This record gives sequence, structure tokens and C-alpha cells, in this order.
Amino acid sequence: MVKLDPFNERILEGLVLKDVPGEHRPTHASSLLVWYSKPTKDVKKVVELGSGVGTVSIALAKLYNVEVVGIEKEEKLYMLSKENVHLNELEGKVSFVKEDVKYVKKLFLAEEFDLLVSNPPHNVTGVPSSRNIRKSTRSGSYELIDDLVEATFYLLKNGGQYVFVLSPVNLITWIVKLKLKRLEPKRLCLVHGKKSKKAELVLLRGRKNGKEGLVIDPPVILKEGDEVGDR
Repeated sequence: MVKLDPFNERILEGLVLKDVPGEHRPTHASSLLVWYSKPTKDVKKVVELGSGVGTVSIALAKLYNVEVVGIEKEEKLYMLSKENVHLNELEGKVSFVKEDVKYVKKLFLAEEFDLLVSNPPHNVTGVPSSRNIRKSTRSGSYELIDDLVEATFYLLKNGGQYVFVLSPVNLITWIVKLKLKRLEPKRLCLVHGKKSKKAELVLLRGRKNGKEGLVIDPPVILKEGDEVGDR
């Protein structure tokens, strides 16, 4: 099991990123995913599902010297992610493809990756945003959860690891679907905006064909007033 340092809210500091003000920008969910996705020594190739403007993919490549491929279906976010690779001088280490995750079998061979990471849309049952990009990145469905789980199983090598940042609201749904595909949850961390408040996010790390056994890490308490967010 990889040893994690305490969460550093400045983990993305130093990245040069163009985003979409008002619709898509990094929040603590991005920072938390980068932190909890610290690779083990055997990880060489990483894939991100729903890579947005490339924040997480670029940070992982820069911090941990791994090769990363991001998959993003939104044209505007995809184009910005390619520009952000150039701005951070990571050509050859990070690349992006424009596609829906349900079609990953057209893009890659099975079991190409050692680690898969994702910050999927958290709003499965609520009212979606009227803004197109915000709606696409924040509003999901149970069908999308199925697509993401299926893609995770297909893309990961046997014994490969995954890391998701999820909403507690649909955490049980995720765990049930992951276990049905032999994607065993191995590690979990709750994230609170304030110590006195309920958890707003859940970090979940697991392994394809892993043995049963879940470790609960100490919770992360963000600074009062900070936006937790889901993008």
C-alpha cells in the first residue's frame, strides 16, 4: 500500500492551466484526486476518464513522472487540455483523446494501464445545470456509472489500481457495481469541508481482482471557507 503524506491543498501549485470560468475549473476534488492517486512504484502508464482541461493528468505526470492518457468527450475541454500540455511542457508524457468513455474499446487494447483515475459527475439524481459544459461534467446517470465501471475493468491490467473521487450520496451504488466487476475497493477516505459537518466527498482506491479487505484512512478536513466542489 502506497504511503501518503498529509493532504496538501497546494498540490497543484505551479501548474499553468487554462479553463472555462463559471463552468469548469479545478476545485479541491481535483487536488484530492491527485493526492490520493499517488502511484506505487510499479505504475508506469495511467489513464484518466473524463479528463476535463487536463488538470489531474498533467499534475500526475509532473509530480510522479508517469505517462498519462486522458479521455474527454467535450470538444472545448479537450482542446484546452491539449493547450495545457504545451503550457506545462509535458509533450510526450501526457496526451488526450476526444471520445466518450463508453467507446474505450475502439481506442485501446484491453489491460493497457497500471492505474486509472477519475472524478466522475457527482449529480446523478439532482436537477442538472442549464450550462452545457457544467451539465456535462457535473450531471451523470446510473448508466454512466455502468459505463465508467466497465471501462475501468477493460482498461486496467490484472492487479491494476483505480482511484475515484465520489459523492457519498451514491457511494454504495459505486461499490456494488465495482465489486460485481471484480474491482475490489481497498482504501477509502472521507473529505469534510468542516470538522463539524458531514462528509462532502469520498476518495476510493481499489484493485482489479484484488483480495477483499478495506482500509479506512483518517479523514481530510479542508480549511474553513474553502470550496470543496466536484470539478
